[in-house]
Amino acid sequence: MNESKRTLETLELVGGALCLDFANTINSRREPEHDYLLTYADLVNWAGKVEILSGQQVKSLKQRETQDLKKAAQALEKGRTAREIIYRVFSAIAAKSKPKQGDLSVMTHLYEEAIGNGQHVKIETHYEIAWEPDETFDAFLWRIVSSAEHLLLSEELSRVKECPNCGWLFLDTSKNQSRRWCSMNTCGARDKMRRYHSRLRKK
Repeated sequence: MNESKRTLETLELVGGALCLDFANTINSRREPEHDYLLTYADLVNWAGKVEILSGQQVKSLKQRETQDLKKAAQALEKGRTAREIIYRVFSAIAAKSKPKQGDLSVMTHLYEEAIGNGQHVKIETHYEIAWEPDETFDAFLWRIVSSAEHLLLSEELSRVKECPNCGWLFLDTSKNQSRRWCSMNTCGARDKMRRYHSRLRKK
């Protein structure tokens, strides 16, 4: 797939968890060329893409950006910082290493903020933490942070992998945990093509 043709709208969601898809908003972690979250509008549009913001909420937040560019810029910086923390923590876990304590501490701080702003909402037979995603410029980030903390504390943590081609993170939910690539349509196809040309050269 030609990376230059991939846009925020066509960006694949292959992580299997909200926080991992958020970490994957850079075209490649191995050879980064394009960040899909360059502006606050990009961040808000991505949140709409993954449906943590409704279409009306996306529109509302982008309108508010024009009224306070400074707060919007701060929210963007906060989101990008959270994204890198999430990436470093789960990249280390995928490599069977221990994340840096500093990164875990920052994640704890972000989660404490998220929980502190959440409300208990009853869902059928149990309660969940919910937020008003357009309450502030960065409120929708709390859903992402919560996703990261829940994954960190879950039994699925051992299923976190990192694509050897692009460095994207994903949950391997295959029965025998044999998934290697973030996507067979992109990195898997590229590897298949490389192996094909390698065989041709050896003939």
